[in-house]
Amino acid sequence: MDVTILLFSILFSGAGTNQVLLVSMDGFRWDYLNRVPTPNFDRLARHGTKIEYIDNTFVTETFPCHYSIATGLFEESHGIIGNFMYDPVFNTSFDFNTREPRWWNGAEPIWVTARRQNLTSASYGWPGGDVVIRGFRPNIWFPYSKTVQFRDRIDVTIDWLTVKKIDFVALYFQEPDPTGHQYGIYSNEILEKVKELDNSIGYLLDKFDSQNLWGQVNLIVTSDHGMTGVDYVNKAVDIRNYVNMTNIRRTVESGPVMHIQPVDGKVDEVIQSLYNVRHMTAYKKADIPERWHFKNNRRVMPIFLLAERGWLITTNKTELAIYYGGSGAHGYDNKLLSMKPIFIARGPNITENHVAPTIRNIDIYPMICKLLGIEPSPNNGSLQATSNFLVNNKHVGVGGIVG
Repeated sequence: MDVTILLFSILFSGAGTNQVLLVSMDGFRWDYLNRVPTPNFDRLARHGTKIEYIDNTFVTETFPCHYSIATGLFEESHGIIGNFMYDPVFNTSFDFNTREPRWWNGAEPIWVTARRQNLTSASYGWPGGDVVIRGFRPNIWFPYSKTVQFRDRIDVTIDWLTVKKIDFVALYFQEPDPTGHQYGIYSNEILEKVKELDNSIGYLLDKFDSQNLWGQVNLIVTSDHGMTGVDYVNKAVDIRNYVNMTNIRRTVESGPVMHIQPVDGKVDEVIQSLYNVRHMTAYKKADIPERWHFKNNRRVMPIFLLAERGWLITTNKTELAIYYGGSGAHGYDNKLLSMKPIFIARGPNITENHVAPTIRNIDIYPMICKLLGIEPSPNNGSLQATSNFLVNNKHVGVGGIVG
């Protein structure tokens, strides 16, 4: 056994355990909470711990960030490096509908960690939560469906916690992401959506109150990424204007990022033609910044492009207008404040009325393992990061570290 995992087991032995409900609201930018009154988010924070924002992984997209939350791993380690990917070994592509286990088996998500150690788990719409991963699904899993009302999802989740006594539950809301994409971060529509989500949180808190769950369930509300304004007409870089497309075998993704697989022997020629293009940065794979923990995966192509905040990269402006025809986007550098998500938690093991320092999204996995009383799979997160707001947590170890 890895010595750091053994340390975790020794330091955690004898601690009490409770259920955990992990809620994600897709695209909930950290400062949306400052734009309109949010009495129910405030109510949650008043009785728990709030972090101004968390540092998410790169790239700042839905599937990669959600899988980092669920596994405690950087994206290069768990392998879900984009919403769209190409795998040169599989010689096939990945999109939102891909459920083949081989794409997801590079990591162990929390619902599998729980099941492997004789606890129960459930997932309502969480990315990857309906996939067989390393031989396991959650005990109960509902695939994502945007047609199911948020209150109905909450009702099902409360039933799982109270009647079925599920130990770990992951619950996913797709908003406010599509509203931010379509209308932008300063629109009346996004403000109204934040109010609607605040009402959903209020409904959830009322359910916790009426079912007396606060003594046994730790509730974590977070998000995957933020959002920023874009202009797909006036702020788009079409690489066809700079590169000989016959030298490119394939491109993967468009918008804030793009992967390029050149024809064999053409990497240098392609990268030279893209180095000085304004409003984006072109990297050879080996030169991708280490701070992103992103490049060491075969699904990252030989050339990687990152747009300047608010700009978009494309090989087809017509397709760009279809996919990014609104006013908001994400996927940019994770150091940008506009890409930061929210974090608020409350429960029997969470400090009340507390404001905590920033953590990383990869720190959530080892924290949940601690709350559940289980041994984490090797991960990139740290328990030390969350020790300041975990109750009865004087001696904190670190989860098994990868890389």
